Amino acid sequence: MIDLHSHILPGVDDGSKDLEMTRQMLEELTRQGVQTVVATPHFYAMSDRPKDFLKRRAVALKQVAALQGDFPQIIPGAEVAYFEGMTQSGVLEQFRIGTSALLLVEMPFCPWSKRMVRELCELQAETGLTPVLAHVDRYLRRKQFLGWEKELLEAGVLCQCNAEAFLKYFTRKWAMKQLKLGKIHFLGSDAHNMTTRPPSLERVAQLVHKKLGREPLDRVTAFSADQLNQKLSEH
Repeated sequence: MIDLHSHILPGVDDGSKDLEMTRQMLEELTRQGVQTVVATPHFYAMSDRPKDFLKRRAVALKQVAALQGDFPQIIPGAEVAYFEGMTQSGVLEQFRIGTSALLLVEMPFCPWSKRMVRELCELQAETGLTPVLAHVDRYLRRKQFLGWEKELLEAGVLCQCNAEAFLKYFTRKWAMKQLKLGKIHFLGSDAHNMTTRPPSLERVAQLVHKKLGREPLDRVTAFSADQLNQKLSEH
């Protein structure tokens, strides 16, 4: 399995608080059969500078690399909070996932304007980066995503769903349906710690296999691996 969304790096954001917690999270991911985990600490353009964020991330990655153990491969990335003018900012390439063209974007929880959606839809054409909508399941009750779903998908925006959507009663049916229809492209634990928000992809795999069989999860895993290996071409 591939975990595309995690806050596993120590001391970078509101995720893992220290290296020991990171080690425990990695051990749990290993036990659950996760081979690759993308470290996606929060980046807020309104309160942080890219160079400061990248420095903190680099220090944390170096610390984690020194840990001893047979852990999943860690790919650096970021969870970039939407900000107006992001397509023209010239900084987004620094936050892509590894060497791929994928950019994990967190949209706001307020109603989305046409301008915001248009900017997200134009991101690939303007920057060469493929936007991945982070934790799409969280927008359901506010209806932001449902109102723009067709336009976003037609523009090539990809969707990442959190594990918790499959585990909670009120979102499980929706998550299963979206996965079956191929509208969920990536899965992520969005893990922050080992208590309130631990890694939980194993339970998702078990539920999906029980309800839908192996094909949907295998399809998502294969697609994730393919996208992570696609390099960003010159734009």
